[in-house]
Amino acid sequence: MLRNVVAALVLLAPTISPAPAGEIRVLAAVAVQDPLDRFAQAFTRATGHTVNIGYSLTGPILADIKAGKPADAIVLPEQGKVALVGLGLLDKPVPVAASLAGVGVRAAAPTPDVSTLEAFKALLRAAPSISYTDPKSGGAFGQYFARALTEIGMADEVARKSVLVAGSHLVVMTVAKGEAAIGITFKSAIVTTPGLKFAGTLPRPLEDREPFTAGVLKNAKEPDIAQTFVASLVAPEAAAVWTELGFATGPASH
Repeated sequence: MLRNVVAALVLLAPTISPAPAGEIRVLAAVAVQDPLDRFAQAFTRATGHTVNIGYSLTGPILADIKAGKPADAIVLPEQGKVALVGLGLLDKPVPVAASLAGVGVRAAAPTPDVSTLEAFKALLRAAPSISYTDPKSGGAFGQYFARALTEIGMADEVARKSVLVAGSHLVVMTVAKGEAAIGITFKSAIVTTPGLKFAGTLPRPLEDREPFTAGVLKNAKEPDIAQTFVASLVAPEAAAVWTELGFATGPASH
């Protein structure tokens, strides 16, 4: 699969004018770390250019960009894209994939029923501890899930036994270590964590499909290299990598 991605990148590489190997800086959401690390390695093998990626939550990334932190490109969820476009800082953003939100439990635990809202609410009541992203940390999904809990009337009940952490990568580790019984986060983080299993996506009307967008910043130092890297994320051969790692691709994911 990655061999095909590398081959596609070789075809893209001539769009960059012949020059010594360069380096780009990408700021990206933690949720896309697994696929982005793969794509960056393939890109370097195919083009010789280095991709330096800084992972964080959406809020801190936006703060860094506004403060002038050097970067060439971003891969962020919808709210990050909207904010940067509104500030006039992002050039030609493109949707790359979407992550589905759901429930993760340890592999040895019974698989809970999350197929309906009532079943999901019963799980939240029965679980002794629940981990999800702290909405105050700046994570887009944590903020969404906090609002969802309020809408279904369970915010106070869940708060009493919540294990709040800063990002999906910490949610899954908290569950894997046994520090929380269930984790509510992106499917992509759950399926790539050893010792965990994915119980299912959040039921209607809570289902959350978080689209991620890539784009080149208007003050990029290496805009041509950055644009070619962004193009590699939406090449037809890249879809299989996104899918393997728990993301959805195609028009429905955007």
